[in-house]
Amino acid sequence: MFASLVSARGTLDEIAMAFDASSLSEAEALRVVDELGAIRRVVDGMLGRAARRAAETPPGASNAAASIARTLGVGAGEVRDAIETAKKLERLPATERAVREGRLSGREAQLIAGAATKNPAAEEALLAVAEQGLVPLKDACVAARAAVEDPTERAQRQHRQREWRHWTDADGMWAGRFRFAPEVGGRMKTAIEKEAQRNFRARKAGREHGPQDAYAADAVAGFVLGDSLDGLDSSAPRAQTRAKGIDATVHIVVDHGVLVRGGTADGEVCEIPGVGPVDVGWVTELLGSAFLTLVIKKGKDITTVAHLGRHVPAEVLTALIVSGRECDVEECHHRGYLERDHVHDHARGGPTSFANLCWLCYRHHRLKSSGWLLGARDPGTGKRKLRQPPARAA
Repeated sequence: MFASLVSARGTLDEIAMAFDASSLSEAEALRVVDELGAIRRVVDGMLGRAARRAAETPPGASNAAASIARTLGVGAGEVRDAIETAKKLERLPATERAVREGRLSGREAQLIAGAATKNPAAEEALLAVAEQGLVPLKDACVAARAAVEDPTERAQRQHRQREWRHWTDADGMWAGRFRFAPEVGGRMKTAIEKEAQRNFRARKAGREHGPQDAYAADAVAGFVLGDSLDGLDSSAPRAQTRAKGIDATVHIVVDHGVLVRGGTADGEVCEIPGVGPVDVGWVTELLGSAFLTLVIKKGKDITTVAHLGRHVPAEVLTALIVSGRECDVEECHHRGYLERDHVHDHARGGPTSFANLCWLCYRHHRLKSSGWLLGARDPGTGKRKLRQPPARAA
C-alpha cells in the first residue's frame, strides 16, 4: 500500500510541476476540476479513516487530532469532525461506498452520516439528494433528523445547544459563530433581512453598493448598539438615532391535521420556509401574534390566484414566500436578498400569478433585466435555466 501511495504522490508531483492552467480551454479546465475534485474526495475519505485509526492508538484521540491537524495544516476541530464521520460511516455501508468511490465530499459525507445515523431509513434518499448540491442536501438532512425525533424533545435539545462564540480573526476583525433554535432564529433572520433591505434601498444614488452580507452586518450592529451604522464607508456620517423595532412577518407552513392533533405525522409539515421544522406547540402559542402569518395547507389553493395588474395580491405573495425563499435559477441556492420577478414580463402580457412569479438573486435579476431569458421550471428540482438571448449567444 505504501509503495502505491508513494508512486501516486510522485505522479501527482510531476503533473503539478508541469501544470499550466492558462493553457487550458474552458472545457479542459472544467474537466481538470472534475478529475481533481474526484481525487480530493477520495483522499479526504482515506484521511478520515486513517485519522480514525490513529485516534484509537496512544496517546489518544485528543492528542492524535492535534498531531494530525499540525501535519495537515488545518484546525484540530476539522480533524475531529473527520474522525467522527469515519466512525459513523462504519455503520453506513452505502455512504461509505460512495465516499470510497469519490462521489461525496467530506462535508457531504459528514452531513449524511450525521442524519443517517439518527434516521438509517433515509440514507439512500440522502445519497440521491447529494447529487443536487450541498444546500438541498442540508435541507434534506434537517428533515430526516426531524422526522424521527419527538418535536418537544427536539425543541428542548435545540434550546440547550444555543450558543454565541466570538474571536478576533487574522485581519483583526471581530468574528464569530452562533446557533439559535429555529423558532428564534427564523424571527431574527426575517428581521435582519428586512433591515438589510432597508439599508440597501436607503443608500444614496451614485454611491457604490456593497454586498448584502455587509448590509446585514450593519443591521445586526444597529440592533445591538442602537445606532444606524454605515459600515461600508467610514467617511459617511453616522446617524446617532436609536434603532427602531422591526415590523417583520414570519411565515409558517403547517398542515391542517397538525393543528388538530397537536403533532406531525408522515408527510406533514410545520416549518418556517428557508429555516426548517419548528415546534407545533410554539406555533399554537403564537396564533394571532402580529408578526406571524400562518398558511394552513387545507385551506384555499393560493397557488391558483392571479391578478391582472402588476401589484402582487397578498395570497400570491404568501404562496411565493412559503414555496421556498431561494433563487429560482438552476444551481443557485442564494437565499439572501431576493427580487420578485415576472417570468414572462408583465408589460408583454405576463400575468401576476404564482406560476408566473419567481425569486431571483441580485446577480440573476440583473441578467434577466438585461435581456437574459428564463426557461420553464424543472418538474424535479423546481429550478429554471437562465440563458443568454439568441442575439448574444456565442
